[in-house]
Amino acid sequence: MKTALIFLNGYYDLTKLHFYLQEIETGRKNGATLICADGGIVIFDELNKMDGINLTPDFLIGDLDSINNTTTKPKQIVSEWVGQTDKDYTDGQLAVKYAIEENRSEHLTIYGGLPRLEGYETDHFLGNLKLMRFVYVLATENCSDYKVEMRDPQQTIHYVLLNLKLVRKNRGLQRVSLIADEANVVVKSSQNLRWDLISLHIHPDLTNALRNEFIEGAEWAKLQLTENSAPVYVIHNWYDSDTC
Repeated sequence: MKTALIFLNGYYDLTKLHFYLQEIETGRKNGATLICADGGIVIFDELNKMDGINLTPDFLIGDLDSINNTTTKPKQIVSEWVGQTDKDYTDGQLAVKYAIEENRSEHLTIYGGLPRLEGYETDHFLGNLKLMRFVYVLATENCSDYKVEMRDPQQTIHYVLLNLKLVRKNRGLQRVSLIADEANVVVKSSQNLRWDLISLHIHPDLTNALRNEFIEGAEWAKLQLTENSAPVYVIHNWYDSDTC
């Protein structure tokens, strides 16, 4: 499965730079394509300040209005896409579209999706959630299977079509929340969650599937949707054991 790592112009936890470094180095080792959506290239600036680090993204795409003070140079700027953003697509959509249609990526991992803490950018975060759904639409149009997730140092958001296995990240609390866009999301079964979700109908206007947890001692949790269920967002976040 061909992979792409997409870096949005959003929040990066600079106290946990080694997380991003490990993600990029692992991605590179596995042949992943690195795509920056405009100002998302700033995380490379931060990483390249570390001793012995010299990382270069493969592509930079967008209207390029957020890169005035950046020092990292991409291998290629996708100039033919510049100018489409004002009337057609956001920078994030351009990056996703390029990954699927031009790079033929089937596994997309997105970074920088959270709102900057000082910016009250709730709109950006909600838009980035929809960006995961946009991947689903594009993949369907291109008749391909796909996997998409949005990763941060202590959280991963999945857009699930049928089933998902979550793995414990540390000894602390592991929270699992499900959020629906559509009315026909139905869970067929779940395992190792504190509150069993079997046969649960997750309605987009209700919050009846938030703040579930791994059962104590469980190393993983699983859930499966019914065959005709709509997709669902699954948010897995975790906490350091010494703060729980």
